[in-house]
Amino acid sequence: MRQVRPRRHAAAARAGSGRATRRKSGGAAVPILPLLLLLGTSPVVYVMLRYETPDDAVAPPPAPAPKRPHLRPRAPPPPRPDPRPNKQIAGLAERARLEREKAKAEPVADIGLPPMYGGPATKPKTLGLDRCAAFRSAQGPRGRPAVAGLFNTGTNFLMKLLRLNCDFPDACPAQPHIKVDKDNPYEAEIRIMAEMQMARRNNCSPFLLQVPWGKHNPVDWRGQHAAQGLEGVDVDGVLPVVVVKDPFTWMRSMCRMDLCMEYAAKFRHGQAQCCPHPVMKTRTVVRFRRERPPRNYTSIVDMWREWNQAYVDVEFPRLMVRYEDLLFNSQETTKEVCECAGGKMKAVFDPIAEGAKGGAGHGYHETGHNVAALKFSNESLRYAHLTDADVAYVLDHAGPLQDKFHYPASISRRRLFGEKRICQPDREKWLNSVGLKTSRDGPVPIDDESDGVVVNGFFFRNPKKPRRPGQIFQAIQKANRAHRGHR
Repeated sequence: MRQVRPRRHAAAARAGSGRATRRKSGGAAVPILPLLLLLGTSPVVYVMLRYETPDDAVAPPPAPAPKRPHLRPRAPPPPRPDPRPNKQIAGLAERARLEREKAKAEPVADIGLPPMYGGPATKPKTLGLDRCAAFRSAQGPRGRPAVAGLFNTGTNFLMKLLRLNCDFPDACPAQPHIKVDKDNPYEAEIRIMAEMQMARRNNCSPFLLQVPWGKHNPVDWRGQHAAQGLEGVDVDGVLPVVVVKDPFTWMRSMCRMDLCMEYAAKFRHGQAQCCPHPVMKTRTVVRFRRERPPRNYTSIVDMWREWNQAYVDVEFPRLMVRYEDLLFNSQETTKEVCECAGGKMKAVFDPIAEGAKGGAGHGYHETGHNVAALKFSNESLRYAHLTDADVAYVLDHAGPLQDKFHYPASISRRRLFGEKRICQPDREKWLNSVGLKTSRDGPVPIDDESDGVVVNGFFFRNPKKPRRPGQIFQAIQKANRAHRGHR
């Protein structure tokens, strides 16, 4: 009889065993876990072998990186300024270019020194020639002349006369590889600055644009201030050549520039169309440098006397030449300066027919040699807008310096050549005639929709218009090159 095992033993056996087994009839138990792993991985291996990448297969392009959303929309870029120059400024630049070309084409007229400055037979009234020998012996071939003078006295004219007509020993070689537009009014300055860079690398003496302390600055700045690009220049090796101008004609030149506020000198006259009348009310404030306190003068004539007298009183070598001698007796005056500094005149003399200064920085006034000679030989223009009281004030405040340089004047000469009618000033009317009006910030355009107005070659911005960084500077710089685009 077949025995039946108790069920509790089978349950105990299953509970006590750690492996799940399956018993086949007549065979051993087969493990279940390895069999499941084999069956589960076989399809994956098959697919991998089936789709193996060939050697010449091209990889698919990488998926683009997801764009990060902006937290806030970007502000639109500011509108670009109009690259076209102001039409008025462009017209002035074109007119200046035509005047320059006309002056170059005309030969310089031989106009003798006017009688009011001594007459044609008068020698140049150069001051300081007795110190030339001491300068040459002390400095040798390294000595150089450098111009100085008040605003609007002809310093650029003298600089170019020396540059084109005088050779100096140990001079730095010219830089012909520097390309400068032939119509650029600053061609000479650009080439001179290039030679300055050459002097820093070579043992040569460059031509100097101005005295190292700044040509318009007072002489007591000598050794205490260095103009841009002239740092490290030995002041003892420089012979200052100061240009002095007739105070009567110089005041009129300053009147033209004062409204435009180009120079550092600001003087009160309140009567633009009658300037410099009345001379006794032309209190002058000059800020030669922004970082230094301004200098105050009782009148514009006192500024002329004090600034020039300081150079007269110095003990070191220096020359003082009259602008009128440079204009009417250019060759002889230039020769005196050239030989005093140790130079040698060239065989052919160039009197500089075109204007000595031009461009935006000087109001686009291209006054050629012949035009200037006619203007400064006219005694009626010398006394224009002045009264007897104005002439008496100039004679009293200019002092002995006026006689030293032979600038005679008298009330009787003014009555003979001056205006019979006293100028009646009306500043507001005059401003309106040129498209300006008075405001708390100074002259502004009458037209509120205008970006600005050009007067005397200078740009007066409309303060009601939004101001862009460097707007006026860019407008002036563009206008300085505008004539090239209008040829």
